[in-house]
Amino acid sequence: MTKSSAVTSTAKIGSELINNRPSSNVLNAAQGQLAGVNIATGTGQPGATPTITVRGKGSLLGNTEPLYVIDGFPGTSESFRNINPNDIESMEVLKDASALSQFGNRGSNGVVVIRTKRAKYNQGVNFGYSSQFGVSQLQKHRYNIANSRELLTLEKMIGRGKGTTLTDAQIADYKVDTDWLDYFFQPSILQSHDFSVSAGSENLNNYTSIGYLDQQGLLATTGMKRFSLRNNLNGKSKNNKFNFSVGTALSLTRNTQASNLNTGGVNQNLVLGAMKGAPHISPDEYQNSQQLLGLYQSTGNFLYTPLMLIDKERTYRASTDEVRIDVTTEASYKFLPTLTGRVRANATFRNLNDNAWQHPISFNSLALQGALEFKGFEDMSQSRVFTFNNLAQLEYNETFGDHKIGVQGAFEFNNNMLQQSSQRQIGLNPRTWVPGTGTGYITNTAASYLRPISVGQARHNMFSYFANVDYDYAGKYGIAANIRYDGSSRFSEDNVWGTFWSIGGRWNINKESFMENVTWVNDLKLRGSYGTVGNERVLPGIFDGLNPQRYLNTFSVSSAPTYGTGLGYGINLGFPDLRWETTRTWNVGVDFELLSRRVRGQFDVYDKTSENIFYPWPQSPLLGQTALNKNSEIDLKNYGYELNLAVDVIRSTNGVNFTLRGNGALNKEKVFNIPENPLIQGATVQTYSTNGSIWQAPYVYHYLGVNPNNGNLLFESADGSATEAPTDADLKPLKYNFRNPRYVGGFGFDFDYKGVFVNTTFNYVAGIYRYDYDMSGYYSPDDVGQFNVSRDLLNAWTPTNTNTDIPSNTAANRNFETRSDRFLVDSSYLRLRNLQVGYRIPQSVLNGTFVKSMTIMVQGENLYTWSKWRGFDAESTRAADQYGYPTPKIFTLGIDVKF
Repeated sequence: MTKSSAVTSTAKIGSELINNRPSSNVLNAAQGQLAGVNIATGTGQPGATPTITVRGKGSLLGNTEPLYVIDGFPGTSESFRNINPNDIESMEVLKDASALSQFGNRGSNGVVVIRTKRAKYNQGVNFGYSSQFGVSQLQKHRYNIANSRELLTLEKMIGRGKGTTLTDAQIADYKVDTDWLDYFFQPSILQSHDFSVSAGSENLNNYTSIGYLDQQGLLATTGMKRFSLRNNLNGKSKNNKFNFSVGTALSLTRNTQASNLNTGGVNQNLVLGAMKGAPHISPDEYQNSQQLLGLYQSTGNFLYTPLMLIDKERTYRASTDEVRIDVTTEASYKFLPTLTGRVRANATFRNLNDNAWQHPISFNSLALQGALEFKGFEDMSQSRVFTFNNLAQLEYNETFGDHKIGVQGAFEFNNNMLQQSSQRQIGLNPRTWVPGTGTGYITNTAASYLRPISVGQARHNMFSYFANVDYDYAGKYGIAANIRYDGSSRFSEDNVWGTFWSIGGRWNINKESFMENVTWVNDLKLRGSYGTVGNERVLPGIFDGLNPQRYLNTFSVSSAPTYGTGLGYGINLGFPDLRWETTRTWNVGVDFELLSRRVRGQFDVYDKTSENIFYPWPQSPLLGQTALNKNSEIDLKNYGYELNLAVDVIRSTNGVNFTLRGNGALNKEKVFNIPENPLIQGATVQTYSTNGSIWQAPYVYHYLGVNPNNGNLLFESADGSATEAPTDADLKPLKYNFRNPRYVGGFGFDFDYKGVFVNTTFNYVAGIYRYDYDMSGYYSPDDVGQFNVSRDLLNAWTPTNTNTDIPSNTAANRNFETRSDRFLVDSSYLRLRNLQVGYRIPQSVLNGTFVKSMTIMVQGENLYTWSKWRGFDAESTRAADQYGYPTPKIFTLGIDVKF
């Protein structure tokens, strides 16, 4: 639809804000540029898929990611790991009922529509080449980590660790001071090369691109390589009645990953070694796996954790090879000037091969598999995913004077199939084993060497009928209505079908006669919509909850005696009436362009309420289980405001252009009809939910500081006084939760002067909490003697140091801090997401050469972050952070040539 005739609320960016960005996932390039859309990566591991949330999360246990539609083909966020960002023409996010109801049971979390590049008819042959070379670096933290001498001093003060064996003079003269962050995290290289060719005759055009990306990770064992090939062919008949398109995309990706991230695995998580390794340990102390085992056994503690992880870095690998083939086809025929038929058939095939191995002579093999003669293991797994989508549609368009009407009717079939298998070989012969080849496997029939094997498959089908009507009068008024009737194989026969609908309207105010003399208003449109959409994925993944379906009861027999010598019988009750979660949403918005279109923007007010929320509803234990997963009485409401604005401050004045742009959104969440009011959940870390408020607010003691009399921690009691021994009555819910930030947005500017250009984008998130368990570890005296801590502990309370904000290292009530907000941080942040500076070579310089245009640019990603968060990365998708993979800073030099 044209911008003037649309009744929908959308956010869109074009190729100029997506192409030539240093990222392995195109979704990262959209951060901060789409109003009401929160994009969070949560990890700096190459190839990782970010999380997108549109207008808050509309489910508690089910799917909350939007539907992704690429060239008309519905898919998932995993698609973007395989897409070359330079192939993207535009990205648009659909947000309101009129835009979403056409997608029925898949549109409740928004829809992201991607259109890839195409050639034009009647164009010559055009070639393009772009390349980037860059370096990734670790961001800075503010944890105030101790160096060797400070840590040894702390160990001596507390009476634990190597420092207790040294004199003050020996500590002052201690030479080893290892920066384990610098050892494990190293600057890494990124390079990309993209070549494209496009051409078009009168009735045929073609666009082809080839891309290569090699992005190394900050951790030496991580990285991603991708080769991509895309071809978009479009054609039409001479009389323009018949049109067709065929799109083919092939990608080959190898992704090497670090394992056990965000855990406390002292022998598994490389980031733990980087952050907590004692600096008075030298990497030179590591010789080999057998020697390290002896060191560990001689001490019995985790002082040598970084050496264990050096060993793992050398003796463990995990990688995924993915082959993906996408084919999209579409054909239309105009039977009459007013009647067009359209068919679309799309398919995707993905083949993923995972390989992970642990060397038979490694510290972990020797320490954990000591009883086996042959040690080590190798995991091999394969997944095949096939997706098919077929659509047939009739369109009728007619004009009667000032009246225009469009009617569409269609049916659609969508099929997803999964086959997977995996096996683990335990016991490898170090003389003959070669990773990934199947050689060197021990064939001993002893139970310890038997291969664990698993296989599985799943199938998911959807069938839909839908129709929509658009009416326009004189370009001033418009109405759009949609209805969709969906069937899903996820539900029982009685609940297969669901109906979703919407109605929307617009008023183009600027076209009214009373606006003729209002010259400073170029466009002004009021629009609104109301309708329903569904979420059939009551569990997050496409294949979750299918084997068996969640409406069925399942039964199992225990493998060991439960009642005396008898076996137990396990019952898991399904919910026979399982059905869609349904979201009712309304939206009112204004689109405007003012002052000769120098000021452009949109403002929206919205409300979306999700019903029939899938949730474990409490049951009597007499049923055999205390909760039943069902469509519950809970209603989840998200409502708020969005503003998107662009202002041309300077436009084409002496070759100068300067545009300011920005967007912001406020989203509030409320929950109703919860099973208990208030609902308090969790053990050590608790959450608090009550009707009419946010879901799962942190429920904590408020930490006040240090008691100067004895060094104990002080907390706020219910009456506002200070206490050292808080009770449950002193717990209080906080203002925000872990799920949805209250505020999201971004801003930036575009400057251009005679070929020199500067573009920048900032993004921000506010109103959300996360636990900083990294900081908690640095402030734990219990870690002294085995791990590194903050030098702030040197300033801990003592009888002679009472004016301090650090509790005594022997405080008697430190057990209360785990239920407090001491390490619960407001993780709001403002980040300089991207800064790009470039130069377009003047055409006068290129005249007489085969080059049509050339641009050279330098840019940086994630350059600086303002936040109360003291760790590496304020941006995260998790409620708590512990030893995670930080998002890096990236600096690149690029060139873009057209010829």
